Amino acid sequence: MAKSVPAYDRTRWNPLAYHLWALTADTRTRFIILWGGSSSGKSYSVAQILLSCAAWEGENMLVLRKVGSSVAKSTFQDFKTIIAGYPDDQRAEWDIRQFRVIHRPTGARIDFQGLDDPEKIKGLSSYRRVFMDELNEFDSADFKQIRKRLRGKKGQQIIAAFNPVKETHWIKTDIFDSQQWEDRPTAMAINGTPIPPELTEVKSYRRNLDTQILNPRTGEIETHPSDTVLIQSTYLNNFWVVGSPDGTYGYYDEQCVADFEKDRLHDPDYYNVYALGEWGVIRSGSEFFASFSRPSHVRATAHDPSLPVHISVDSNVLPYITVTYWQADITPEGVNLRQIAETCASHPDNTVRRAAKLTAAKLKSWGVDSTIIHGDASTRAANNIDEQKRSFLDLFISTLAAEGISVEDRVGTKNPPVAMSGEFINAVWDGAIDGHAIVIGEDCPTSIEDYLSVQKDENGGILKTRIRNKATGQSYEEHGHISDTARYIVCDLMPRAFTAYTNRRKRNLYAAEGFLRYFNPDTPVPDTPVLAYIVPNQGGKLAAAQAIKAGDTWNIVRAAIIDNPTPEQTEAALPDRGVAVIECSKSYYPLVRDWRTRSRADIRVIPERGDIDRRVAATSDYVRTRMAFNPQLADTDPEYSAFITSLLDYNRDGQNKEAVACLSGFAQYAAKHFPD
Repeated sequence: MAKSVPAYDRTRWNPLAYHLWALTADTRTRFIILWGGSSSGKSYSVAQILLSCAAWEGENMLVLRKVGSSVAKSTFQDFKTIIAGYPDDQRAEWDIRQFRVIHRPTGARIDFQGLDDPEKIKGLSSYRRVFMDELNEFDSADFKQIRKRLRGKKGQQIIAAFNPVKETHWIKTDIFDSQQWEDRPTAMAINGTPIPPELTEVKSYRRNLDTQILNPRTGEIETHPSDTVLIQSTYLNNFWVVGSPDGTYGYYDEQCVADFEKDRLHDPDYYNVYALGEWGVIRSGSEFFASFSRPSHVRATAHDPSLPVHISVDSNVLPYITVTYWQADITPEGVNLRQIAETCASHPDNTVRRAAKLTAAKLKSWGVDSTIIHGDASTRAANNIDEQKRSFLDLFISTLAAEGISVEDRVGTKNPPVAMSGEFINAVWDGAIDGHAIVIGEDCPTSIEDYLSVQKDENGGILKTRIRNKATGQSYEEHGHISDTARYIVCDLMPRAFTAYTNRRKRNLYAAEGFLRYFNPDTPVPDTPVLAYIVPNQGGKLAAAQAIKAGDTWNIVRAAIIDNPTPEQTEAALPDRGVAVIECSKSYYPLVRDWRTRSRADIRVIPERGDIDRRVAATSDYVRTRMAFNPQLADTDPEYSAFITSLLDYNRDGQNKEAVACLSGFAQYAAKHFPD
């Protein structure tokens, strides 16, 4: 039964406020976690109840946000708004100061602060409750420290509120997934009087199960009662969005409801997270896999004993070594590819041998003793960590063999082009590749998050944003590694469709008769002429190519397309020897004179040309037959890859002229000044 309620008006309460009031009287409940959609009234309900508790109990409270600057604009404002709505006599009981409110009759205070500095997590013994607003903005270490330091009073509680985010977030893994839960009824009574059930209905109400602990004083095993509550709510449980059940109080916000309904119809992923408060990813619109959708491409999958198991491996160790498991139904009509599992081997399992042992265990769980391996071509490189300097791939395969798994090695010598393979996979998910489909298993949550989250960079590749682990100081790329494993295996198992798609995309004069030429970057090149051609402003972009003459071929050793380049970026395109030709307007001449004083290259200037298409037509044979590209840089260097993409996308419609302007000028100059 809940404690008696002070005179504050309960017609201003939402269902969450009723539950909070009951739970604050339960000294066994240590953690109250409120989660759900936007506009569900979580923070406001907490503010209502903490004010009531401070006045009723005379106890101190602490309200935290991760960033201090957000306190005044959000949480603190809720408290001031609530106090302003009290009757005159009750409002006069409160003294509002800067980031503090004090209940004059009892002296109880509510403090507000940000946790920008973890050292602030000290001296919590004077507080009865700590409210962590927007829990998802805090680190796991923050939550752990507050748990440890909130002690010294009976019935101390941590209340937290957040909107759910990605399923791999620490809240999900450390709190939700680490315990067992049971649903509880939401009906309740106050002062012996039942509350109408429609006033306390929420989306879900769960408690963790009792656990067994060892009493360190007596040495006896004791039952520790349930101490954590999870309450999920949405805008449908907020009477100031949908109105109260009896229509006598609250407010029906028609515009808010209409906006949520628009999301439900047109953006179900966004609605699922933002409105219904389910775990997931809110998309930005610049995703690498823009066509991937959970409703369309995620299904229940299981191992099929009649099909071989393929694995795809990425060797990055942070945040984990990645192994994805696939099966393919290959027929003359097409390929149906299914991802059936994932292994994300994080610390302490992010070593080659440990990750391989986890992989072997997964395969054995299906009764499988053989597999076909695909993955990153760089896994073939020697590994200095290994005393025998074996490659990651050799170590991985040998460990699988030691565990009784035979392996067929299909890891390529080079990786598929990032942008092109991503476009191809999107086309498959769009249903544009007849007979081909890719399904992701619903038991692959980290993979699903990666496919939904990974962003596209300005060149169409994967934007691998680095983050830093505050505890270890290590930085790593958060997303993209699983997506890479998908690229490798899709291109391996759908080779004909991928080649056909690629050929359709290579649709210009330079590639009309096939792929561009490539040279072997490992072949030594003698000290031969170096020529660089730079167009600093072709449609607002820098286009630059640098080549070494190898016989009758120019090997392009550096290339770049850069949006809105700075003078420093343009100067960086200059070679350290040979000839550099700059095709530019007169406005660049002062810069060129300055560069000549610092560069060892012979810098020459050609006036900017206007008729690019005509020059392209005249030089296309020279470019196609006399120029070769570095396949490694095409896959790994974003600027080099951007140059090739621009080159292959030239279609004489006024777009994508940066690379062809550069190479056609290069060809014209080379043919005249470097005859065979």
